[in-house]
Amino acid sequence: MPKNKEKISKFSEVLSQLRKERGISQKKAATDLGISQALLSHYEKGIRECGLDFVIKCSDYYNVTTDYLLGVSDSRNGAGVDYFTNGDTGSLETLALASKQLLDTAVVASSGSNSQKYIYDYYMLALYRGALTLAKAGALPTELFKIDYNIARELASAAIAVEDAKVALIEDRSRTGLDGNDYSAVEKLIEQAEAYILDDFIIN
Repeated sequence: MPKNKEKISKFSEVLSQLRKERGISQKKAATDLGISQALLSHYEKGIRECGLDFVIKCSDYYNVTTDYLLGVSDSRNGAGVDYFTNGDTGSLETLALASKQLLDTAVVASSGSNSQKYIYDYYMLALYRGALTLAKAGALPTELFKIDYNIARELASAAIAVEDAKVALIEDRSRTGLDGNDYSAVEKLIEQAEAYILDDFIIN
């Protein structure tokens, strides 16, 4: 397949995917983007090739880079590998590794019990709470949420507090089976979190 055809195909695929992720109809997206539904349908199916102006408009509408829309980059926000590993403080690589280690620990600790549901619910609610904040900041489309932001954030915080209590009841917490694992990412995460709390919330 010629390179330009591949890019058209990738653009149409991404365009359709982004609309579906938002949970909006083709008619609404077309109206918001200032074109007819028939034309948007052609773009999403790769039947027609759009102009640069429309690509830029879609980039703003879906809050992604034009490179992502065109299939040139896998990063929606333009952040490359360096962004995730830039420096020790605030490294997203540390966050990702620590999250995996903590989830691995939680899963092994709750093996064979109903606690896995509590753990899933806890992390799901924590990530949902983070998604609400990103939506408030304009980084995520508000159309993704059915509950009003201000109500949802309070309900999510309350639900997380309840899950905190449930997760604390996991039996045999001391026997995680992960004693031989490297917990450097978790240690670094704890260090950074405590430094943040002490620097920002503790008055000397």
